[in-house]
Amino acid sequence: MQDAENSGGGASLFLPVECEPDWLDADLADALLEYAIAREDAFRPGSVVYGGEDHINPALRNVLKLADLGPYVRPLKQRARAAKPVLEQRLGVAGFTPTSFEIEIAAHGDGARFVRHIDTFTVANRGTSPRILTLILYLNRRPKGYSGGALCMHSIAGHGVREIVPEHNLLVAFPAIAPHSVEQVQSTSGAFADRRFAVNIWVHGSMDTASGNPA
Repeated sequence: MQDAENSGGGASLFLPVECEPDWLDADLADALLEYAIAREDAFRPGSVVYGGEDHINPALRNVLKLADLGPYVRPLKQRARAAKPVLEQRLGVAGFTPTSFEIEIAAHGDGARFVRHIDTFTVANRGTSPRILTLILYLNRRPKGYSGGALCMHSIAGHGVREIVPEHNLLVAFPAIAPHSVEQVQSTSGAFADRRFAVNIWVHGSMDTASGNPA
């Protein structure tokens, strides 16, 4: 993880981030990548929410996504559920009982990016069971068919940015409230298989359990 201080001065304060290489068994990670590549025709443009509605706006989020992960939903949920207690401790998140797991896979091609945002407490996600944890599993062909596309974690005070370079089968986890963005991707081949793939797993929990109080 690399720090890059932007102009403007002031001390930076970051929420915790956990990185874990080789998060899935190698065969499972490779099979999930090939599943995504084979489903190219099923991917659709990713949306953003503002004004209380979904919008397709490539200036803010330029990506294709797939919500149907077929036979891989179960092992991903099992792995995320098993990892949750350790992630809670390392990320300083109060213990909570997960109410659901939201999973999609995003494919970032040439020119793709996602501006600074948070994953929870938005208009579309401010009910009684918001996203509490964000887990991102990166997948890509080896060697990489793209450059750029770093995950940028933004300071919640000051102007600092920490860059995380995506690598195949790398998990990055952080509190869903943490501000982050995706740097622009460069890929000259145009091949779908050369995209930057990211499996987004959001762990939801009730407000009561997230605060440590019994529901």
